[in-house]
Amino acid sequence: MRDWRVYVAFGDSLTAGRDDYGPNGGRIGWAQRLAGILSTRTALPCALTNLAADGASVDVVLEQQLPWLARMQPHIPDLVSVTVGMNDIRDPAFRAEHFAAGLGLLLDGLAATGATVLTCTLPDITAIMTLPVDLVEVARQRMRQASDIIREQAALRGAICLDIWTMPGASHPDLFGPDRIHPNASGHQLMADAFAALLLEAA
Repeated sequence: MRDWRVYVAFGDSLTAGRDDYGPNGGRIGWAQRLAGILSTRTALPCALTNLAADGASVDVVLEQQLPWLARMQPHIPDLVSVTVGMNDIRDPAFRAEHFAAGLGLLLDGLAATGATVLTCTLPDITAIMTLPVDLVEVARQRMRQASDIIREQAALRGAICLDIWTMPGASHPDLFGPDRIHPNASGHQLMADAFAALLLEAA
């Protein structure tokens, strides 16, 4: 079984662990939960460096987070992950071509490390979000479009893609925090378990 001792996570508030808080008030998040699962299942410590930040778009991850890989030498990661898209589609100026190009560059940079690369689609959470009626279909279309791009770009590079769009129950209100956008502890645990299953199945 492959081990993943050095794990670096990139992305937005989803990976930063918003709405998943520990007893001391600090964030946990699915990436930290995944590191714990892998440490237990492989009997080898999986050390996480989480560079994700609230509000990050694909451009922000490219410009502010990806350069950290060069600074981490000689500690080459065995596992990298990235979640982006939600902040991109919320931009009124969202362009699918720009998002696809940026994501492609980002995944290329991650794949160049030789590490296992993880990413995921966006969930269809329009049914539980508080949106004006005329914006619901627009939001759903953008989530679907961004998810299609994520699947395509991941497949081109052999990245492991968790398709949250098709996961039964992934958009249940009980899995989300008060804003109905960010997962709560249960939602983050669901993601961690699903990512772990994909990783261990492929190992």
